[in-house]
Amino acid sequence: MIDTSADRTKLTRRFDSHDIEGLVDFVDSTLPTLRLKNGLFCFDKVFGAQQLRGESIRYSILVLLGLLRQANSGARPTTDIEDLYRTIVEYPVSLGVGDLGLLLWAEARMGSRHSADTLARLETQSRDQTLPRLEGMEAAWFVIGTAEAVVAGLPARQLFDRAYGHLLTRRSPSSPLFRHTSAATARAKLPNFATEIYSLLALAETARHGLAADAPTQARRLADTLIELRRPDAGWPWLYQADRAVVVEPYEVYSVHQDAMAPMALFALSEATGDQSYARAAVEGFQWCFGRNELGFVFYDADAHFAHRSIKRRGSAHSLNLWANTGLGGLLNLNARTGFGGVEINQTCRPYHLGWILEAWCGREHLHTLV
Repeated sequence: MIDTSADRTKLTRRFDSHDIEGLVDFVDSTLPTLRLKNGLFCFDKVFGAQQLRGESIRYSILVLLGLLRQANSGARPTTDIEDLYRTIVEYPVSLGVGDLGLLLWAEARMGSRHSADTLARLETQSRDQTLPRLEGMEAAWFVIGTAEAVVAGLPARQLFDRAYGHLLTRRSPSSPLFRHTSAATARAKLPNFATEIYSLLALAETARHGLAADAPTQARRLADTLIELRRPDAGWPWLYQADRAVVVEPYEVYSVHQDAMAPMALFALSEATGDQSYARAAVEGFQWCFGRNELGFVFYDADAHFAHRSIKRRGSAHSLNLWANTGLGGLLNLNARTGFGGVEINQTCRPYHLGWILEAWCGREHLHTLV
């Protein structure tokens, strides 16, 4: 059953970038407000609205992973893990390679009897002709899921080798960045931050588990390039030209990148290499969510149980700048322009953001002291 009791949505205390316990308390009280009656999590919610929009199996799996990290660190999540997992696996929808990779990642943590079924589905769906069309983050999730399965003792080594080998085909021949797809399309050379940071996480976890000898070097090269391309306020830009290793469009700058996705990958790389400079870079970017950004905006509203999504270009300027700058970067080989139209807050909240905060910080609460 879903817990909808009032005490699960109580007001949380104010917190800052050095209060990770307060951040986790905020997540604990906010997640139940984003869960639907059918047990899945919604797609998103608009600030000030009561209604939840859509539903998402993918986001539900991402939340599940965060809850498992939280539980494994000794805490007691507010969401029932077994109930959420049961809802996910019983839902009548076909999952692609990326989502199956995420599910396998979760099942490796759970020791679930369902992992054999997920492995079989991945084996069937990950034939060579399907992999080039995957988005970059999905290819990385395939690697991470199979790596975690190997470490958990599941018969997944062959699948991991397939996933890791494919990921490396996406590496640019002229820079440390990874292409968005390995298909021959114009978008392939214009990866987003999700492609880069999940590829980094896949490399870092592969290195941490000792599953590929080249992974530490590949991960360091990619991380060093991403850190070099950060904005002056330590914001992680959105779109790159992979072959030239330049930013072609900085917006949107997403809060989940600052407080969760970059920390997940960079913390893992520090753990794999012993180099704390990567974890320090993650914590520097974390400050962005607490007002160290161009608008001086704090992204967490504890009273409203809401984590705002991003800083984006204002109104129609968002699409106009996106098309202009990606065209300049991809077709004319030019760097990003400053842009026009000003910026504003994207006032939506997605549940996976909260799950990924748990994944990034639970068990690593002490790392806030690096900055």
